[in-house]
Amino acid sequence: MGNLVFEAKCQFKAPAADVFAWHEAPGAFARLSPPWVDVRLVEHTGGIQDGARVVLQINQGPVGIPWVLGHKDYVKDEQFCDYQIAGPFQYWQHVHRISPLAADDPAREEGFECLLHDRIEFSPPLGLAGKIGGALYVKGELKRLFRYRHALLTRDLELKARYGKRKLRVLISGSTGLIGTHLKALLRTQGHEVYSLVRRRSSKPDEIFWDPAGEECEALPGGLDAIVHLCGRNVAARRWNVEEKQLIFESRVRSTNFLARLVADMKEPPAAVIFASAVGYYGDRGSEPLTEDSSAGTGFLADVCKSWEESAAPAEKAGCRIAFARIGAVLSPKDGALGNLLPIFQAGGGGPVGDGKQYFPWISIEDVSAGIYHAIVSKTLSGPFNLVSPQAATNGEFSRTLARVLRRPCLMPVKPAMLKVIYGEMAEALILPSQRVLPQKLQQDGYEFLDAEMIKALKLQLGY
Repeated sequence: MGNLVFEAKCQFKAPAADVFAWHEAPGAFARLSPPWVDVRLVEHTGGIQDGARVVLQINQGPVGIPWVLGHKDYVKDEQFCDYQIAGPFQYWQHVHRISPLAADDPAREEGFECLLHDRIEFSPPLGLAGKIGGALYVKGELKRLFRYRHALLTRDLELKARYGKRKLRVLISGSTGLIGTHLKALLRTQGHEVYSLVRRRSSKPDEIFWDPAGEECEALPGGLDAIVHLCGRNVAARRWNVEEKQLIFESRVRSTNFLARLVADMKEPPAAVIFASAVGYYGDRGSEPLTEDSSAGTGFLADVCKSWEESAAPAEKAGCRIAFARIGAVLSPKDGALGNLLPIFQAGGGGPVGDGKQYFPWISIEDVSAGIYHAIVSKTLSGPFNLVSPQAATNGEFSRTLARVLRRPCLMPVKPAMLKVIYGEMAEALILPSQRVLPQKLQQDGYEFLDAEMIKALKLQLGY
């Protein structure tokens, strides 16, 4: 019994050279990795050209499975191949072939220009038994994977056509967090040059050491078009007490003010600086529609957000266009609200919080990154802007939609009193409030949401 074969094809409304360049960009691997799989990139050298090497670790619970891949058969703008050197398969070879559509191809009339043909030849472990028992599972997972990859690539090429008029130089703080990692990969595959502020000494030319607590920073690179500040302590990392709340406050306010002063001192400050903020600014507001013109709320998080945004004042004096992204609950299986709830719902124990009528200001991880990208290139977006989905949803609607996507029941409502006992003040600030936040300024500025519908966002992120 020979090797098994899986094939996937997709047409794109972009030249073959652009599709190939996307795959060759530094952020491509991170963009192509399915979010529902825990994969860690251990080593990547040589891009996709012959002799390149990729070392991955696929984590299955407490077990880490190493996978070493090599590259060969590179033909510029046409094809490349990755093959297994060592790993979970007896044999693995993946040929990526990109070709222009024929001049008389009917798809040309619809704007399509090229075809991506992925062909994988593989042999599962355990010999004949593995082929018989594992073939359907592996092919099912590959079908799921390439549905995600091709949808993502289609979106990225559309973003490139909309925003990629020139190459940008962007500096990001917090680039190892959920949003920062995603944004960095997106910008790189769009062809932009990305630098990171990091809290360790580094010899990498694209990493700049800084210590906001000690107010120390290496020289910032020149010629920056934008800075994106995403640094801040995870507000849900642990139960709040006086010390934890102080750390949350200082990690945002002090780092923002320090960066703003660095910007003010630059000889050539960037055209735009995007500071992360949060919808916690509005506090608990029931069913009141909340736009950027709405007043601030009350409570610890609202106070943090107000001070957070005010601390950026020095950068405004430098003449930069300043924008504050008030970010909602980010939907990604890797972290945040969805990442924490996913195991519970997958086990069939999910349900709404209380009566589920409180509004839940959500946004997909794709729209967070693309929305910040829009804010970078926009000439007019300034001040606070709500980075949330235009489809306002309640906690109950979110719970039922997630259960529907996972094909699980939604029968276990969570009592608010229990959350208060477990999480204390943090529950009242993060889980129980109702915030009907609307992305008014972002839509008025022309941003087109990738995931306006929750069910489509969840299906993409979870591979359904």
